[in-house]
Order: sequence, then structure tokens, then C-alpha cells
Amino acid sequence: MNAIPIRSRVLSRAFVALCLLGSLGLQGSLAAANESAAPAVKIAVFDFELDDLSAASVILGQSTTSSDSLRKVGEAARKELAKSGRYVVIDPSHDGAEFSKDKALKDCGGCESAVASRLGADQSLIGLVRRVSQTDYYLIVQVRDVHSGKVIAQEAANFAGGEEGWASGVRMLIDHQLLPVTAAQPQAPSACKIADVNPVSGHAECVDPQGAPVEPPPSRDDKS
Repeated sequence: MNAIPIRSRVLSRAFVALCLLGSLGLQGSLAAANESAAPAVKIAVFDFELDDLSAASVILGQSTTSSDSLRKVGEAARKELAKSGRYVVIDPSHDGAEFSKDKALKDCGGCESAVASRLGADQSLIGLVRRVSQTDYYLIVQVRDVHSGKVIAQEAANFAGGEEGWASGVRMLIDHQLLPVTAAQPQAPSACKIADVNPVSGHAECVDPQGAPVEPPPSRDDKS
């Protein structure tokens, strides 16, 4: 007679344990989902530039690098950033971004920010391939916050190999250096572009981008 109640109690405890484990697993899944639900950053990735210091270039007085190889570097960078899930990538060359390049982007002190801003980006990325020899090169990438103009990441790496490997090199640089660095940085809130006054509360609310903080008006005591 006692066997049935005892077995029932054992099954009940096992059932409770399974429920607890399931609940913990669900909480972990929800936490992971919330972490991955962070809004993607809009980033404008510009075409990479070339700094050819190779002996062949010096002797011939012109670069020996294929323009197609340089184009593939930019394409690889855009794909790798998009694949991370943390970025919405904008290609300025495909979005009607016209701007005069009196200087190389690496030398213009952040002039690409204005172009990136017109395209609705929050960040910009410029890159450089510095060719030292036919089988030795550096890759350099720089990420800038469009709203503040501040450089938030700059990474470089040296690789051995010909230009056919440049696209692979930039993928490695982004995966192993750039993404870990930017992931460790706190995401600054997007600047509010368009604010509206809530007719009920009377408070200013940002409508573009939705929910971004609105800077408070200056206090009455502020004579400036």
C-alpha cells in the first residue's frame, strides 16, 4: 500500500527537478536572446585605399596592384561585418555618395563622416592596404563615430602573401582584432535627429531614430 505513494513522491520530485532545469534553460535562452537583440549599428564601409611601397612600384613609377584585388578587400570587409550580425553595412559606392577626394581618406581627418552621415550611418570604416613587397603587406582599418567624429577603433596587422590573399587577410583582421575590440566598448546612444513633443506628457521624444535620448533644453539660469 505504501509503495504507490512513495513512488508518486519520487516521480513528483523528479518532475519538479526537470521543471526547474527547464526554467533555468529557458532563462538562459532568454538572456542570450536579449543579448543578441541589441540593435545593429549602421556602418558605412568605404573602399580600401592602397599605399604601394614595393620595389616594383618604385622602379616602374606606378602601382603593380590589380584594382580588382583592392575591390575584393572592401567587399570582404563588408561581408564579414554583416556576417557578425552586429552591423547593418552601407556601401557608399552603391548609395550615390558623391564627394571630392582632394586627399586620401586616411589623410583627410575624418572627412568620410559627413558622407556616412548623409547615408544614415552611425559609424564609418576606412581601410588601407600598405604593400611593402610583392609578398608582404599591412592591413589597417579605422572605425569612427559619425556623430562625435571620434575614432573608436583602429587595428592593423602584417601578413605574408600576394595580393590574391588580401581579402582573406582583412577577414582575419576583422574577426580576430576589430570585432573583439568593438564588442568590449559600450555602445553610445544614437544622436536624435528629429524630436517631437508628446501632446499628453509635454515631453520631447525622439522619433528618428525612435527612442534615442533628446538633449534637454538649456536651463533658464544659463545666460549663454
